[in-house]
This record gives sequence, C-alpha cells and structure tokens, in this order.
Amino acid sequence: MAQHPVLAVRGEAVLEVDPEIARIEVSVAAVGSHQAKTLQLLNERATAVDKVLAGFPDVIEKTETSGFRVSPQLTRRVGRGQAPNYHGAVYHVITVGDLDRLGELMARLAEQDQIEVGGPWWELRPGSPVYGQIRVMAVKDAVWRARDYAAALGSELSGLLELADARLLSDSRGQPELTARSAAGLPHRLRAAAPEEFSIDLVPEKQVVRATVEARFTIGEPDLAAVDAG
Repeated sequence: MAQHPVLAVRGEAVLEVDPEIARIEVSVAAVGSHQAKTLQLLNERATAVDKVLAGFPDVIEKTETSGFRVSPQLTRRVGRGQAPNYHGAVYHVITVGDLDRLGELMARLAEQDQIEVGGPWWELRPGSPVYGQIRVMAVKDAVWRARDYAAALGSELSGLLELADARLLSDSRGQPELTARSAAGLPHRLRAAAPEEFSIDLVPEKQVVRATVEARFTIGEPDLAAVDAG
C-alpha cells in the first residue's frame, strides 16, 4: 500500500490580555533588646496588618505565610555580658482578585508601622479560559498553514498523523515567565509613609500568553507539474 506524503507544520498563537489576579508581599518587622519583646512587637504589628486585611474581604482571595524569622544581631561594640538585639520578620503573600481596589489595599498596608509592601505581580489564574482559547488558536493556525502548504503543492490535506503541544507559557510584557519568588528575592518594596504623603496609582500589566503546537498531516499526491506551470 502506497504511503501518503507527510506535511509537518508548527502552529503558533499569541494573545495579550488583562491580568486576572495580582500578588503582593507584606513584610512585618520588629527589633527588640530581648527575644520575647521582639516576638511581642512582631505579634502586635502582625495583628494590625490582619485588621487591615479584614477590611477587604471581597478584594483578597488568599493570604499565605511565606516566611518567619527571629535572629540575634550582634553589633561591633557589644561588650562582655551585653545581650544583642533581636530582629524578627514575618512575610505574607496575598492574592488579590479585585484589581480596582489593589492600590487602596497597598496604601492602607503601607501606612502601618514597620511594614514593607512589595509588588504587585500580575497573573492569570491557573484555570483561566484564556489558556484553552490560545490552544485552540494554535491548532487552527497549524491547520491553516498546512492547507496553504498543501495548496502550494497542488494538493490538499487528507488526514492527521500527530498533534503535539510544543509550548504553553504566560509572561508579563517584557519580563520573563512568571514564577513563584521567595520572600528574599521580591523587589519593588514600598516603605510605610504618612497617609497624606502616600499615594499609589496602579496600572495592570498586560499578560502575553503564547501557545505552540506541532502537527503532521498526510496530503494527497502533489501535482508538481501544476506547481512548475504556475
């Protein structure tokens, strides 16, 4: 049985869409001359942050603790018998679904004592329908390309042999693919400031979503004579 000619193509699609969620980090810090005092201060400031978050129940989707530390910090002039200061910090990662009130939330958090606010990092939800849309677009692109190539050979598609998902990723405009970051590596932190001095206007970054598929089709016997004549 004669084998049909095979045509291999790559289908690609790109979408630029608005983010669906944003992630911010809230760092609560405290310094005390005794470990117990540092923990007490840390707890008081963490409680103040919790009260702010409680005021945005319809804005916040999830709050997670990403880190906690308390450690002694020795100074150069610590003498014999002198206790070091203790530095403590708690890190929270907050997922925000109402992007219209994100700036208000970050401003309220930044007003608190010894608080740093980092972010935002814009994302699509893991189960966003955008991913399904971009996959369908990539498959359609592969079929259109294959038909164009087959037509150029004086033939047409006759069957599908293989379809492979070559790549699917989402990233911010001009930035690498979004990944989880540890508390130590988060940039763009905002220090607390007086309310009358602090304002924040956030413009969400567009999310660029790409999908690539590779497909192999069988085609009818090419009419190379017609191609040469053309």
